[in-house]
Amino acid sequence: MRDRLQGTGWLWWPAWAIAALCTSLYLTLSLARWHRMSTPSWDNAIFEEAIKGYAHLSLPVVDIKGEGFVQLGDHFSPLLAVIAPFYAIWPSGVTLLVAQCVALGLSILPLTLAARRHLGPVPGAAIGLAYGLSWGLQSGVDVQFHEYCLAVPLLAFALAALLDARWRAAAVWSALLLGVKEDLGLTVAVIGLVMWVEGWRRERRRLGAPGRVGDYSGADARRELRTGRNLVIAGSVTLVVVLLIIIPAFNPGHHWDYWGRLEGDGGSMTGEGGIAAALGNLPELALNFFQPYQKVNTLVLVVALTVGAACVSPYGLIAVPTLVWRFISPNYGFWGSGWHYSLVLMPIVFGAGIDALRRLKTSESRAVRRYAAAVPSLALAFALVAASQFPFRDLVKPETYDPPGRADQVAAVMDLIDDDCTIGTDVGLIVYLPSRCRVFWVADLPAEPLDYLVFDPTSGWSGDPGNPVDWAQSTYPDATYELVYGEAQSGDPEGLRLAKRVG
Repeated sequence: MRDRLQGTGWLWWPAWAIAALCTSLYLTLSLARWHRMSTPSWDNAIFEEAIKGYAHLSLPVVDIKGEGFVQLGDHFSPLLAVIAPFYAIWPSGVTLLVAQCVALGLSILPLTLAARRHLGPVPGAAIGLAYGLSWGLQSGVDVQFHEYCLAVPLLAFALAALLDARWRAAAVWSALLLGVKEDLGLTVAVIGLVMWVEGWRRERRRLGAPGRVGDYSGADARRELRTGRNLVIAGSVTLVVVLLIIIPAFNPGHHWDYWGRLEGDGGSMTGEGGIAAALGNLPELALNFFQPYQKVNTLVLVVALTVGAACVSPYGLIAVPTLVWRFISPNYGFWGSGWHYSLVLMPIVFGAGIDALRRLKTSESRAVRRYAAAVPSLALAFALVAASQFPFRDLVKPETYDPPGRADQVAAVMDLIDDDCTIGTDVGLIVYLPSRCRVFWVADLPAEPLDYLVFDPTSGWSGDPGNPVDWAQSTYPDATYELVYGEAQSGDPEGLRLAKRVG
């Protein structure tokens, strides 16, 4: 590695500049959304509770998913613990948002440096900036924290190592993905498979032409073969162990809940049918792989990131597991270009694009060489145009930075809630409470009476949730609650409502 970087210190500053620029954009968008109380889901709160558990040197208990529920029984994400030391110092949901933006910004460095080494300074910078502005990263930032953000820099460093033929480094970065989320076991296995096949091809070429073949010796090829084989085994075995042993051990139902997403219309979360029911439904799911149109739209957007160049590289195959599980699922939330599901695709596609361009620029075909020379500029142009249709478009709108319309209500309600309490809530204030309280989802309240219950009628529930006092009394008939904040205090019939236990 040192030899590769000697005399190339000039490569660093543009990569850092691009990373700093894009990270500042991520932070601006993410913190503006937080300030505006734009809460798309409960994810940030779930992950905050898990990280808070790690910060307290205990299990990652997420009461939002059920009283005493351990997050490892939902998804296998022990690598969340890397954020725990920072959360212990700054216990806030904002800490997670900053961590996500920094992780995404960090991923820009290895890919930009690799692009500049293999493609040249200007094309490499264009590819790095196109990656930093890519629609998948924007969409991930827009919906608050998700564990996939930890996979992005790991994949970026792994792809950069593959491009530089640093097999052991690639294996280490790839193996760390196994601690991010269980489905990435398939991704790790495919990384290993691609390495194994590429090593086998190089070894075959070496046998036909003894000595070095291109930049690779026979020892390089054999090392790539061994490393790839080990990654295939590690990814496959870990996937099986996690899905069939570790997650069921922590899950109250003793199964992985998401088998149900492959069994029917995507609404089932029981997973009680298990792997047999999921596999039995795969033929039907495969027949609808490219339906409806959201799937094709997402695929086109993925290919367009590098103007099709990534399709030329074998590294593009690393994206296949993520695309397959998303497209065979009946859950429509997985199909589109929004949310966080495309985060892991971005470093893969751009890493594959760099590999493809370095191959194509030496092609004997003049047309191919021209195409390879044009891709970096076209990729950057596409990224800039796409930004006008994705979340970065809001960065130039003044209203993005305005305080929420109900800022006074939120401040008043938060002042009425004691620290270290227990509280039930809907999605309205859920991401703002975990640092102060033990939080429960309002539709899955514990047996022990809670200290508070808070509703936000505008949070996206179907219809008005009603009076939290009535809800609390029906759930805890032996306890007494009173409405301490409602329409009388806010003057808004759809304003926040807070019930407090008084007896």
